[in-house]
Amino acid sequence: MILSFSKKEKLALIGKIVVAGAIMFYLFQKFQSFNYAKIFTFQKMQVMGIVFTLMCVNIFIQFNKWKAVVRGMLGELPNKKLLASFFVGVATGSFTPGRLGEYFGRSFFIKEYPASEVISASVVEKLANMFVLIFAGLFSTLWFLSVTSTFPFEVIYAILFPLVCLLFLAMYLIFQKKAAASFYRKIEKIRFMKKLFFHLQVLKKTNSRIVFVQLTYSLLLYTIIALQYGILTASFANKPLEYTFLLAGILTLFVKSFIPSISFGDLGIRESASIFFISAIGLPAEVGFLSAFTIFLFNILLPSIVGTVILIAAKR
Repeated sequence: MILSFSKKEKLALIGKIVVAGAIMFYLFQKFQSFNYAKIFTFQKMQVMGIVFTLMCVNIFIQFNKWKAVVRGMLGELPNKKLLASFFVGVATGSFTPGRLGEYFGRSFFIKEYPASEVISASVVEKLANMFVLIFAGLFSTLWFLSVTSTFPFEVIYAILFPLVCLLFLAMYLIFQKKAAASFYRKIEKIRFMKKLFFHLQVLKKTNSRIVFVQLTYSLLLYTIIALQYGILTASFANKPLEYTFLLAGILTLFVKSFIPSISFGDLGIRESASIFFISAIGLPAEVGFLSAFTIFLFNILLPSIVGTVILIAAKR
């Protein structure tokens, strides 16, 4: 099986690249007065080295996360094959709406199991990411409101309490299968919930250990990304690292995840969200742009290039 694109998919890909190019052109024009040569100072290069090292840690976490869910739901596979499927998934996900191509890209290298089962394993992994990001994003949103608006703290705590309760309820349902089954039967009777629960049927193939491992890896993954973003923000702003920079990074990821993928690798969307949050906490807009764009280069573009090379080599 060779991955191929229909005429419609090729046009969609071209459209995404054009949109990404247009947004980035606008942003570069907006910040054309910024002296980009300052990025290449020795001190900044040291920071880039730290971010690159964290990228390697990021990839290590994602690979082990993928390996854990495959071995837990499917079975043992060689690390080489799992690593190839991971990188190809990153590459194909960058070109498709909602990163849907990542699921099929991963199944391309794993022939020992039906593609539907490989995709199911990918869905479980992504659901863990979504779960962690939603709660981290909601808490970060409350923090953002507390420091940038006149929201009374009583209101914020009133919102925070049910969120904490929902978190514990979700964890309970994950680890208590019988309670979860009863809960699902009641909730899925609600019309607008039926579609959601149809997609969550894959969770029946998991167990508490798989879910716990996936959630742990997801938490580590977003911690690393937030740290990368925080370090870059501190460097470009010439300030010491602050926890607010990390939370701004989480908010950027959170908002980006809810915006439809209209450009290659979400290029431009991530940067726009970052500019908004960084500006809101009193830093120059170009700091938000540079931090998010550098994250794209390290965490999306470089792994995508590796995945593309692997995919091209496999076609020969």
